[in-house]
Amino acid sequence: MQLRSIALTAAILSAGGRAGAQDVRVEVVEASTGKPIVGANVSLLDSAAAISLGGGFSDQRGRTDLRAPARGPYRVRADKVGYDTWTSVQLQLGDRPVLVRVGMAPTRTPAPIMPRSETACQQLTGPGTPAGDLWVELKKALTASAMTEAQGLVPLDVDLYERVLDRNLAIVSERAEQRTRISRRPVTGISWDQVDSAKRGEASNNDVYRAPDAATMLSDQFVRSHCYAAIRGYGPETGLTGLEFKPARVAAQPELTGVLWLDPKANALRSLSFDYVNLPIPLRIARTTGRVEFEQLAGGQWIVPRWYIRMPRIARVNSTDVGSPAVSRDTLVGYQEVGGAARPAGTPPVSTGAAAAPSPASAPAVDSPPAARQSMLTGIVYDSTTGRALSGVQVSTGGGRFKTQTRSGGGYELAIDGALDDTIVFEHPRLRLFHIAERRQSISMPAGAHGQASVIIPSYESLRKRLCGQNETGTEAQGFMAGYVRDAAGRPVPLAHVWATWQILWVEQNGRLVSTNQQRTVETDSNSDGSYMMCGFTRNAQITAKVGMAGKNTVQEKLAFPANMVLEHDFQLGSR
Repeated sequence: MQLRSIALTAAILSAGGRAGAQDVRVEVVEASTGKPIVGANVSLLDSAAAISLGGGFSDQRGRTDLRAPARGPYRVRADKVGYDTWTSVQLQLGDRPVLVRVGMAPTRTPAPIMPRSETACQQLTGPGTPAGDLWVELKKALTASAMTEAQGLVPLDVDLYERVLDRNLAIVSERAEQRTRISRRPVTGISWDQVDSAKRGEASNNDVYRAPDAATMLSDQFVRSHCYAAIRGYGPETGLTGLEFKPARVAAQPELTGVLWLDPKANALRSLSFDYVNLPIPLRIARTTGRVEFEQLAGGQWIVPRWYIRMPRIARVNSTDVGSPAVSRDTLVGYQEVGGAARPAGTPPVSTGAAAAPSPASAPAVDSPPAARQSMLTGIVYDSTTGRALSGVQVSTGGGRFKTQTRSGGGYELAIDGALDDTIVFEHPRLRLFHIAERRQSISMPAGAHGQASVIIPSYESLRKRLCGQNETGTEAQGFMAGYVRDAAGRPVPLAHVWATWQILWVEQNGRLVSTNQQRTVETDSNSDGSYMMCGFTRNAQITAKVGMAGKNTVQEKLAFPANMVLEHDFQLGSR
């Protein structure tokens, strides 16, 4: 027990360097293995751990940076579905940055999920019950989604639509709108006037019914006014775990009811299916339905990729029976539906062969499971050295039977027939050049499953540390030079000898001059694909770079190292 306690204790160290005051550098790892945890929601709290002062998501290395508004005592908290919530001891932030290493342990096995019951709905009282244990996990994902939207962490391209449907859900009319690079998903809804042609009740004209967002589901008012029950998935949600919610008491105001769906195998929030109840009497003529989907991106942020709400449209009609007194009644004339699809800005819409939201003629389309024998692998390739997604990356299974390429936004979809137990290969010159280990990943998926595999090229600073290590004074990572050697026709030249020399005026160690006017040399040979890499360069080096091999003229160039201490340079060899 003591060892586990030690593993979960933050390693709080004073970190030098260029970071500013009140900075907190956080690294999130699995407590038992030390592997980075991607997508943990890391927050900076006041000393009482009661008020959040901002946060972020751990990246592919498990890291994120936080900044306190002022000096003083704070705490750090990390949340992720499938892991116990982690909270640090009190940190005293001052002039120097602080490093916090977070060791997260997998959460305990939740209580058994109960079958659907009309009497099991109870208000949440915390963990220890099936509904309470499930809410603990769902709350982590909802909080991360709400933070992403509130802070506008992911610029979005959005396709909105508004439809009028007939009684059989066929489209009568449709209006579409596109918005690009917006900071958060638009709030769309259906007003009373759109669904009641008689426009009865002036007070009701201001009512607008919307799909709920994560912030609504998290609010204390919403939680207190609803009861909850943990249920097994059914129909299209078979295999998922649901937290069903209903109004805690009968009231005159419209209320939300529905189910939050969690995938227990992937530890992921999937969707929210919802209904409005206690609607004005005319609107109770047919059911209101809606759905909100959730997706966590490779960088840890969350988006709502699809959502919709559908409400009945009613009209007041008079009886036409001859000889009978005139009788007015409400009748269902169709449905009103609004919704949309969102994606990270600059990425093309995913072509699924269907509309962004469920097709009105076949409402369950979005809820339907994948084809019985086809699996789908998706992901993104992002280059942190350039700050842009990497297009043109070939993604294939180890044997090359299934393959595709990343688009301009770095995303890809790879359809696979049947189950997959293979190595996924990401092929691109930059991935080879920087020796990115994630370009080969082992993937196992059952038939009909959906998996994710992404590659993130680290920043230049991280690559220097990973590939070259510290310089001789231990003050920073070494600089490196990398590129390709090709011939006049553009073909790779293997086993070419590449070397570079430069003068260094002094080496300072512990504040003392230990060497002057040295000439430094680094050298290597190009690989089979013509790539090369050399480490050991010093800051501001002015180098003479050469490449040569038997039968070729030696190429010599004068080059200067940039401030980031990474020089990318290709050589071309001509024949003698």
